[in-house]
Order: sequence, then C-alpha cells, then structure tokens
Amino acid sequence: MPIRPRPFTFVCGKCGWKKTVVPLSDALGPGDWCDRCEKCGNEALTRQPANLIDRTLAEWFAQLRR
Repeated sequence: MPIRPRPFTFVCGKCGWKKTVVPLSDALGPGDWCDRCEKCGNEALTRQPANLIDRTLAEWFAQLRR
C-alpha cells in the first residue's frame, strides 16, 4: 500500500531559493523532486521537512492544480 510522504522543502544554500512539494504518494512524479535550483542552477540543494506555513500553502496550491 502506498504511503504518502510528508511535504518537504528544497532549499538552495547559494541564493536562498526554496520550493515546497507535497507528494501525492510514495511514487514520485514530475514536480515532486528538484535536482537543481530553479533560480541559480546550483545542484547542491538541501531537503528539510516543510514548516507549517510552507506546508499549508503548498497543499492549498496542490488542491488548486487538481
């Protein structure tokens, strides 16, 4: 049975860009993962649990996309 991961945030240590994703299942699809910063192209991103505000906004936007 698929287990939905908790929302998480990618953060670029170089320019401060961040993106929070809300995976719908454990099978990650397009938009569920970042391999480089969308602002500066840095490939050294950190992944951390999403804070309450980022998680709420990301879940709200995910509902709008459906």
